[in-house]
Amino acid sequence: METGKMINRISNRLRRRSLQIQTKLGISGAQGNVLDYILIESEKHSVYQKEIEQEFGLRPSTATELMRSMEQKGLISRIPEEFDGRYKRIVFQEKATEMKEALRQEIEESECLLLRGISEEEQKEFMRIAGKMLQNLDSL
Repeated sequence: METGKMINRISNRLRRRSLQIQTKLGISGAQGNVLDYILIESEKHSVYQKEIEQEFGLRPSTATELMRSMEQKGLISRIPEEFDGRYKRIVFQEKATEMKEALRQEIEESECLLLRGISEEEQKEFMRIAGKMLQNLDSL
Protein backbone atom coordinates (compact mmCIF):
# COMPACT_ATOMS: atom_id res chain seq x y z
CA MET A 1 0.00 0.00 0.00
CA GLU A 2 2.85 2.39 0.74
CA THR A 3 4.44 1.95 -2.69
CA GLY A 4 1.36 3.14 -4.59
CA LYS A 5 0.92 6.05 -2.19
CA MET A 6 4.51 7.18 -2.68
CA ILE A 7 4.26 6.93 -6.47
CA ASN A 8 1.02 8.96 -6.38
CA ARG A 9 2.64 11.62 -4.20
CA ILE A 10 5.58 11.96 -6.60
CA SER A 11 3.24 12.03 -9.59
CA ASN A 12 1.01 14.70 -8.03
CA ARG A 13 3.94 16.96 -7.26
CA LEU A 14 5.34 16.59 -10.77
CA ARG A 15 1.91 17.29 -12.23
CA ARG A 16 1.58 20.47 -10.13
CA ARG A 17 4.98 21.72 -11.30
CA SER A 18 4.07 21.03 -14.93
CA LEU A 19 0.64 22.62 -14.57
CA GLN A 20 2.18 25.91 -13.41
CA ILE A 21 4.20 26.32 -16.62
CA GLN A 22 1.39 24.96 -18.80
CA THR A 23 -1.02 27.53 -17.38
CA LYS A 24 1.46 30.32 -18.10
CA LEU A 25 1.77 29.05 -21.69
CA GLY A 26 -2.02 28.89 -22.16
CA ILE A 27 -2.27 25.15 -22.74
CA SER A 28 -4.23 22.46 -20.93
CA GLY A 29 -2.62 19.85 -18.73
CA ALA A 30 -3.26 17.11 -21.29
CA GLN A 31 -1.83 19.24 -24.11
CA GLY A 32 1.21 20.09 -22.01
CA ASN A 33 1.80 16.46 -21.09
CA VAL A 34 1.62 15.40 -24.74
CA LEU A 35 3.88 18.27 -25.83
CA ASP A 36 6.37 17.28 -23.11
CA TYR A 37 6.28 13.71 -24.39
CA ILE A 38 6.68 14.73 -28.04
CA LEU A 39 9.51 17.09 -27.07
CA ILE A 40 11.49 14.29 -25.41
CA GLU A 41 10.66 11.39 -27.70
CA SER A 42 10.91 13.22 -31.04
CA GLU A 43 14.62 13.68 -30.41
CA LYS A 44 14.98 9.87 -30.46
CA HIS A 45 12.43 8.84 -33.10
CA SER A 46 9.32 9.89 -35.02
CA VAL A 47 6.22 10.13 -32.83
CA TYR A 48 2.82 8.89 -34.02
CA GLN A 49 -0.68 9.13 -32.56
CA LYS A 50 -0.74 5.40 -31.76
CA GLU A 51 2.26 5.91 -29.50
CA ILE A 52 0.48 8.79 -27.73
CA GLU A 53 -2.56 6.54 -27.21
CA GLN A 54 -0.41 3.83 -25.65
CA GLU A 55 1.73 6.13 -23.52
CA PHE A 56 -1.22 7.99 -22.00
CA GLY A 57 -3.78 5.18 -22.05
CA LEU A 58 -6.10 7.09 -24.40
CA ARG A 59 -8.81 5.69 -26.64
CA PRO A 60 -8.17 6.48 -30.32
CA SER A 61 -11.12 8.88 -30.43
CA THR A 62 -9.84 10.78 -27.38
CA ALA A 63 -6.33 11.00 -28.82
CA THR A 64 -7.74 12.16 -32.18
CA GLU A 65 -9.70 14.95 -30.48
CA LEU A 66 -6.65 16.00 -28.44
CA MET A 67 -4.46 16.05 -31.56
CA ARG A 68 -7.14 17.99 -33.46
CA SER A 69 -7.37 20.64 -30.72
CA MET A 70 -3.59 20.96 -30.65
CA GLU A 71 -3.54 21.36 -34.43
CA GLN A 72 -6.24 24.03 -34.24
CA LYS A 73 -4.16 25.92 -31.68
CA GLY A 74 -1.21 25.76 -34.06
CA LEU A 75 0.88 23.61 -31.70
CA ILE A 76 1.42 20.53 -33.86
CA SER A 77 0.97 19.16 -37.36
CA ARG A 78 0.33 15.58 -38.38
CA ILE A 79 2.44 14.85 -41.45
CA PRO A 80 1.57 11.72 -43.51
CA GLU A 81 4.59 9.46 -43.96
CA GLU A 82 5.73 8.78 -47.52
CA PHE A 83 5.99 5.03 -46.90
CA ASP A 84 2.37 4.81 -45.68
CA GLY A 85 -0.06 7.74 -45.59
CA ARG A 86 -2.00 6.12 -42.73
CA TYR A 87 0.94 6.92 -40.44
CA LYS A 88 1.02 10.57 -39.47
CA ARG A 89 4.16 11.84 -37.79
CA ILE A 90 3.46 14.43 -35.09
CA VAL A 91 5.71 17.48 -35.32
CA PHE A 92 5.91 20.80 -33.48
CA GLN A 93 4.64 23.92 -35.18
CA GLU A 94 6.22 27.36 -34.72
CA LYS A 95 3.94 28.23 -31.79
CA ALA A 96 4.90 25.05 -29.91
CA THR A 97 8.54 25.53 -30.83
CA GLU A 98 8.40 28.84 -28.97
CA MET A 99 7.08 26.93 -25.91
CA LYS A 100 9.68 24.22 -26.31
CA GLU A 101 12.37 25.94 -24.22
CA ALA A 102 10.01 26.61 -21.31
CA LEU A 103 8.77 23.01 -21.41
CA ARG A 104 12.31 21.65 -21.68
CA GLN A 105 13.48 23.81 -18.78
CA GLU A 106 10.61 22.58 -16.59
CA ILE A 107 11.39 18.95 -17.46
CA GLU A 108 15.10 19.40 -16.70
CA GLU A 109 14.47 21.24 -13.43
CA SER A 110 12.01 18.57 -12.28
CA GLU A 111 14.46 15.82 -13.23
CA CYS A 112 17.26 17.54 -11.28
CA LEU A 113 15.04 17.92 -8.23
CA LEU A 114 13.95 14.28 -8.41
CA LEU A 115 17.50 12.98 -8.64
CA ARG A 116 19.26 15.31 -6.22
CA GLY A 117 21.34 13.26 -3.79
CA ILE A 118 20.64 9.98 -5.62
CA SER A 119 23.63 8.14 -7.06
CA GLU A 120 23.75 6.88 -10.64
CA GLU A 121 23.62 3.33 -9.31
CA GLU A 122 20.49 4.12 -7.27
CA GLN A 123 18.90 5.75 -10.31
CA LYS A 124 19.52 2.63 -12.41
CA GLU A 125 18.11 0.42 -9.67
CA PHE A 126 15.00 2.62 -9.39
CA MET A 127 14.45 2.47 -13.16
CA ARG A 128 14.85 -1.31 -13.10
CA ILE A 129 12.34 -1.71 -10.28
CA ALA A 130 9.90 0.84 -11.71
CA GLY A 131 10.07 -0.97 -15.07
CA LYS A 132 9.14 -4.23 -13.35
CA MET A 133 6.23 -2.52 -11.60
CA LEU A 134 4.99 -1.17 -14.91
CA GLN A 135 5.26 -4.63 -16.49
CA ASN A 136 3.30 -6.08 -13.57
CA LEU A 137 0.51 -3.56 -14.09
CA ASP A 138 0.50 -4.08 -17.86
CA SER A 139 0.18 -7.85 -17.46
CA LEU A 140 -3.34 -7.58 -16.03
